[in-house]
Order: sequence, then structure tokens, then C-alpha cells
Amino acid sequence: MMNLKSHSTLLKRLLLLVIAGLFLPLLPAQDSVLDQFEAEDPCSIDIFSSVKQFRPGVPFQVGVLIQPLPGWHGYWHSSRDGGDAPDVTWVLPAGWKVSEADFPVPKRMVEEGDLISIGYNKPFLLRFNLTPSSRSNDDDSSKVSIPVKVIWQVCEKVCIYGKSETELSISRGDESITMDTGGSSVLAGWRDRYPVAAAKARGFHFEQQWIPEQGSTPIRKGTWVVRWSRQGDDRRPAVPLQWIAFPHGIEEGLISEAKVERWNRESSVENGRPVGWQVRFDLQELGLGFHPGLLGVTLVPSPGKAAGPVPGMPAVTLDGPQKKQPK
Repeated sequence: MMNLKSHSTLLKRLLLLVIAGLFLPLLPAQDSVLDQFEAEDPCSIDIFSSVKQFRPGVPFQVGVLIQPLPGWHGYWHSSRDGGDAPDVTWVLPAGWKVSEADFPVPKRMVEEGDLISIGYNKPFLLRFNLTPSSRSNDDDSSKVSIPVKVIWQVCEKVCIYGKSETELSISRGDESITMDTGGSSVLAGWRDRYPVAAAKARGFHFEQQWIPEQGSTPIRKGTWVVRWSRQGDDRRPAVPLQWIAFPHGIEEGLISEAKVERWNRESSVENGRPVGWQVRFDLQELGLGFHPGLLGVTLVPSPGKAAGPVPGMPAVTLDGPQKKQPK
């Protein structure tokens, strides 16, 4: 059984910052690394905005493109045995807000030593919503420059931490918004690669169950079962589907890698096949602060051997069952 070891997000970020900030400057003393990377870093970044001119208080989208060199790969926010996801820091003007990053659907990768990691072996776009301050003073400059710093980790035969910096430059328009054609085009091209929340997954019914192991110690164990099916008579698309499940959200403990299986809901079948799916995750060594509501899973549809995306079927992100309130 393959296991996912999840660490505290805060501790991982602190460790990432320490490594990048303290140890990275020492890399030139390491001849083998210097010889390989003296010409260029194995990763670079770019930034795209949906607007050139914003209005106070009106959100807009920004994408940060993480670009590992060919042969290198980066990581998803829950990478199993893999490394650290990119950490993006914004130096925002007073009153501005930025959302958490939206990560595109990742892929399963097998690394050296048969380690299973979840990430990207091609460039990937982290998507953010920026919300300007709703207050606009006459003394404010019409130009806004927002420094952006990305600490990344990419791996090939070795793993490298690095830091890239850029700047988002846009202008304020009190009455109108001017779209950035190039940035909007890039963001639109990635739109279908992000999972949607289960509540927005049209035509699906989801159900789940947390089954704690009887008599388990305070280091808890249990099984998380997730099931889903089409609602009513909706059977889109016609091709037989496969699904991949990427669990995430656990702060401390082990969670198994699990295969999605066909499942009957109320004995419903179509052409002799079950019309639903299920996946079962076994969890171990859960800390005292665990509750099922911390869990999450991204369910990714695949047409199997057929080429191309599955029409009308985005990946879906589902949160775990909510914690029951004590009586």
C-alpha cells in the first residue's frame, strides 16, 4: 500500500523559506550543481493579468506561470512522496486582497526510488483573484506595481530550490476596466484545467462516509469512502470513463493511494455496467486534531485510451464530511 505523508503547511513553508533563503546562496560552492546550472535556473516564472486597468473594489484574475525546463517537474499542493509546491508571496498595496492559489489538475508521477509524487512535468499556471482596495484617493498614483516572489522546487535527477521575482504593473481606472487581451487569452486557455467544487459539478450526486476503526487509540485510524454518480437520467458522456482520485487536505497522518472502482447505486446499471464510482482511502496515524472535515479529494475524469479531454466533465474537488458538533 502506498502512503501519503502530509506535514503541517506552516512547517513546510518555514522549511522551504529556510532552505531557499539560507542554503541556496551556498550552491555556487557545489561544483556539480554549478556546472549544470551556471547558464540558467531549471525553472522560471511569468505573470499574466486579465486587466490592464482595474476599478477599485472589483476583483480580477492573475496567473503565475511556473516553467520548469524540459525534463524537470514541479509539484502540486499535496504531492504525496514529492517535494514542495511553489510558494507565491505578494507585496500588496494597502487594502488589497489576494485569494489562495488555484492549482490546475496534476498528474501522478513515479520518481527515483519508486516514490509516487503528484505534480507537473510541463509548465503550469497558478491562478489567483486579486481584489483592489475599494477606496480610491485623489492622491493615489494611477500606476500600481505589485512585487511578486515565488519560491519553487523542481526535480530531475536532483531537486533544486530557487527563488524568482517579477512585478505586476497595472493602472487604476475609476470608471472603467480595460482588459488585457494577451493575459486574458492565457487565463482563458487554462480555464478548463482547474477542478470545480462538487456543488458546481452539474449533473452529479456525491455521497461520502467516514468509518472510524473501532477501538483505535488516540492516534486514530479509519476509512473514508467517497461515491458519486450521475443524477437522474443524465448519462453524459457516452464513452466509458475512468477516474483518478488525488486525496489532499490532511495535515498529519498517512493516507493510502486508492483506485477508483465502478459502483452500483440502488442497483442501477446501464448496458450491464454500474453507473457510479467509488474510492476508499485507508487512513492511519491521525493526530488528536484530526476530523473528517479536514479531508479533501480531487476526482479527475479520464476517457481511458481515447485522446483529448472529456467534454462537459471537469475535474471535481470534494471536501470531507463535516465535523459533528459535540452534544
